Amino acid sequence: MNETTAKLACDTYAYHGQLGHTQHDLRYCKLVQDTANPDVWSSNKAYAVTARTAQEIETLLSEVGAVSATLSYRHFVVDPFTPPAFAAYLSLNDYEEQATIIQMVLDGPLSRAASSAEPNLRPVVTPADWAVLRKLVQQDYAEGGRTQGKILSAPVIDGIVAGYRAKQQACQFFLAELDAQPCAYGSGLCAPNGMGMVEDLFTLPQLRKRGIASAVIAHCVDYCRSRGANQVLIGSHANEQPKHLYRRLGFEPVCLTRDYIQQR
Repeated sequence: MNETTAKLACDTYAYHGQLGHTQHDLRYCKLVQDTANPDVWSSNKAYAVTARTAQEIETLLSEVGAVSATLSYRHFVVDPFTPPAFAAYLSLNDYEEQATIIQMVLDGPLSRAASSAEPNLRPVVTPADWAVLRKLVQQDYAEGGRTQGKILSAPVIDGIVAGYRAKQQACQFFLAELDAQPCAYGSGLCAPNGMGMVEDLFTLPQLRKRGIASAVIAHCVDYCRSRGANQVLIGSHANEQPKHLYRRLGFEPVCLTRDYIQQR
């Protein structure tokens, strides 16, 4: 893996983040907005920051503030290509660093893990499918792993699912069922740069360690590669165990990304 792969990974991660939302190309960053769901942090953020000097940072913050005036927070994504001075500015000014994400890339065959369960996987297509996914998303976020222990309200969960639905033109969600019962989900996409991405993975806690997550990942990887992707990206919170599963499946770490949030 090299810097080129890391750049592709960061660009793919950003592409996924902006899908389905309004994007503002400001002078020193790209700003994503979902005005219908302002409390969904992942749908309202700035990334691809290029501000290096104090003056550029001041201009960036002013422009972001003008466009995001109604938001109660500011949210920035920092990756290895973000100017260090901007990342330092965020820390100096008490932006809260969220859990670090290890961006990992599969470049070659996926190692198929042994499984004690063989889930049925099907695409999320109909309103009924989305209703099932919404129930699983609620259980996912009730664990607090994605939100560092914060419990999200029902309207925020609805906003997250609305964001998922807005991405469906390029991002396919899948439901996994075991004994005809929904038990897991995940998604796959192929970005314009040719890299695929597996994202938004969840398995019900009582059914973990049975190979269901591996089956979902394999299905999503196959989906990405059927659409032309060779390399496939997946992200894991650095403080959580899935990173070890991803490594066993053949994903290699290429870089870290971090989110910084400040309440206004």
